Formats: sequence, C-alpha cells, structure tokens
Amino acid sequence: MSRSRCVYLKVRLSTEESRRLTELARQWGCKTSAEFVRASFAKQAQFLEEMRNLERRLVATLNAMRTENARLQRTECVVFAMLDNLAKTILTYMPRPTTEDKAAAIALGKAAYERYLKAVGMNLNNGSKAALETLVGFDADSLPGVSR
Repeated sequence: MSRSRCVYLKVRLSTEESRRLTELARQWGCKTSAEFVRASFAKQAQFLEEMRNLERRLVATLNAMRTENARLQRTECVVFAMLDNLAKTILTYMPRPTTEDKAAAIALGKAAYERYLKAVGMNLNNGSKAALETLVGFDADSLPGVSR
C-alpha cells in the first residue's frame, strides 16, 4: 500500500471495544489494529463482489427455471387439450352397448382398464415403486361411476 496520500481517521472506542479490536487483529495475524481494519475493508470489498456474482448467477438460474416452467405449462395444456379431444371423439362415435350386452361390456371395460393401469405402472420412469404397486394392485370394482 502506498503511503504517499493517507487519510487519517480517528474513532473513539471504549476500553472493551479497543481490547476486542486488538484481540481480533492478533487472531487474524495483524500486527496492529489499523492493519486489521485495512485488511477488513479489502475483504469486505471482495466479499461484496462475490455476493454480486452470486446474485447474478442466481438470477440467471431463476430465469432459466421460469422459462422451462412456462414451456412445461404450455406442453401440459397441449396434452390436456389432446386428451379432451380424444375423449370427446370416443364418446361421440362409440356405440352404446345393448341392454343384454351391458354386463359383458362393463367386464371387458374393467379388464381393459386394469391392463392400461398396469402398462402405465410398468412404464413409470421415476422409479416410484409405491406408485407402481398401487397401480398394479388396483381394484377395478372401486372405479367411480361404474356399476354392474
């Protein structure tokens, strides 16, 4: 540090504060309390710069997450729209079973639904064993709105 231009600062400290400052200076390896204060200013500037860099990285990460979240929401809306359109098409064009074939149609529908749930359970990519066991052991008689 160049001593050509120095500004002197006087600070009044209590005896206890002066003792703590001297003790901290010794702990940090400084010969004088003035040297400790100068080193603390330098470290504070470095710390503030590191905090600004951290804040910039955090903002960039949050922006990337917000963009990805918006993309996933749009994708989800498209999937639900496609599913809604498929359900409307099936319900519009599928013939209703006759009265004598109703029990057989319900049994076939439950069996097909159980196979569907098992296929979904087997294709889970997240390794959720509990969800897989729940789907594979699903009781088709407990389906809402289905009566025999």
